Amino acid sequence: MSFVFIIILFAVAWAVLILPKQRELKRHNALIAALQVGDEVMSGSGLYGTLVQIADDRVVMQIAPGVEITLARRAIAAKVASTTVDADPGSDTAPLGAIGDDSSEGTEP
Repeated sequence: MSFVFIIILFAVAWAVLILPKQRELKRHNALIAALQVGDEVMSGSGLYGTLVQIADDRVVMQIAPGVEITLARRAIAAKVASTTVDADPGSDTAPLGAIGDDSSEGTEP
């Protein structure tokens, strides 16, 4: 009876601890394989930048104009979805909640 309990405990531990980590590793490996020059990315340490060169195990990331750093390719944590914000908040295409947007005045949270 205790043997069955040990097997069930191992199965639960595998499903809760090991399986999610394997899924995350597969997702990260797919991200690393799909990197291209020009992608906006975030490093594992939280630096944001644009990839300017990709080698086998290293990438060069531009974090500011004229400032480039070399990172291990596996140090890239995520691709960043580029979003553009309209510089003129008074125009018809300004996103909701932009500075100067009066649509939220007079409402309480």
